[in-house]
Amino acid sequence: MKLNYKNYEIEVFDEPNYTLNSVDNLRTYNKVYFTGKDYEDRFQPTSKHGIIIKELSTEISSAIICEIGGGTGIFENSFIIEDDKIWIRVCNKIYCLELPNLELRWSKELDYATVFEFHKIENDFITRGEMEITRFTKNGEIVWSFGGRDIWVNTKGKTELSIENDKIRLFDFESNEYILSFNGELLEENLNIIRKETKKWWKIFE
Repeated sequence: MKLNYKNYEIEVFDEPNYTLNSVDNLRTYNKVYFTGKDYEDRFQPTSKHGIIIKELSTEISSAIICEIGGGTGIFENSFIIEDDKIWIRVCNKIYCLELPNLELRWSKELDYATVFEFHKIENDFITRGEMEITRFTKNGEIVWSFGGRDIWVNTKGKTELSIENDKIRLFDFESNEYILSFNGELLEENLNIIRKETKKWWKIFE
């Protein structure tokens, strides 16, 4: 995915074939970020996302972020660019890098499993993780988190997280609906009652 910011052209993309510490990679990066390098049992990353910065068509910096956790790709709500920074989610973490040099400002785990997407909310951000909805500041400070009755994945076509005026509307896996204030207060909860068919006694063993 490519976009322009000030005088820079920024490209953000998946790098599934990149191998850490290999001389056979098709591309080399100025910076490689991988928290798993400190743990012997966490050598192979799950997701690898590359960032390239160009100015006047000339590459001036590049970085690859490798992480372990629920796999992620690059989509519309995978990263946000403003204030000479890029915030990007990789697996279950958010990384904040400076522009254009791509120096790491901070990284933080925002969900136990995976962060699917994140959005602007007032002067902060809000993530939809598999387990938690979390509001956090641009400096990585968690403001509040909210967990539902099930995971934040809906297979019935409902939008799991939407921001509507001054409220946040959520749907979980079972299509239970939650409406939160921007302060994380639960304003309304509408449960989806799933009716299960009761078998007749003579059909129990069918």
